[in-house]
Amino acid sequence: MINIIFRLILTLNATSWMVVVFGIKESWTFGIFKSEIVGIGLLFIPVILSLISIISFTFLSRDQIQNCKECILADNDFLPIYLGYFFIALSINDSKTLCFIYAIIFIFTFLTQTQYFNPIFLLFGYHFYHVITVQGTKVFVIIKGRVIRNTQNIILKELRRINDTTYIGKG
Repeated sequence: MINIIFRLILTLNATSWMVVVFGIKESWTFGIFKSEIVGIGLLFIPVILSLISIISFTFLSRDQIQNCKECILADNDFLPIYLGYFFIALSINDSKTLCFIYAIIFIFTFLTQTQYFNPIFLLFGYHFYHVITVQGTKVFVIIKGRVIRNTQNIILKELRRINDTTYIGKG
């Protein structure tokens, strides 16, 4: 159950930028707050969701990965996806369409269980890797710390399992 909640939060992290960009584009207001203030507030939503994710990952089950065959930095691999979210949000004309498109993207992102990339994690010192184990299994690992440059004899300890193919931890 904790994994499902965590995956929902990560999916919100991954997709919330679409709503943020749409709200800023549409100059949303809230009560007495002007669109500029609401826009700044909207920018904090993904940051707060990211902090919640980082704090809550300690509740996930522990795991480790040993004897990695390859460890490939993936920090830049998902930028096109995020640009896509921005362009989609900029091309949507009304809130009803936004709700439908967002729901579809949210469901697909949640079900794929691999698109948990969140650029805010980069600001908090995390890096993203595609790791191939000696058995040939490809997993996605989110690790805080310096970029891994030497992939020989890597042992990734203190990981938390998000699902069978995605892990998060401190390097």
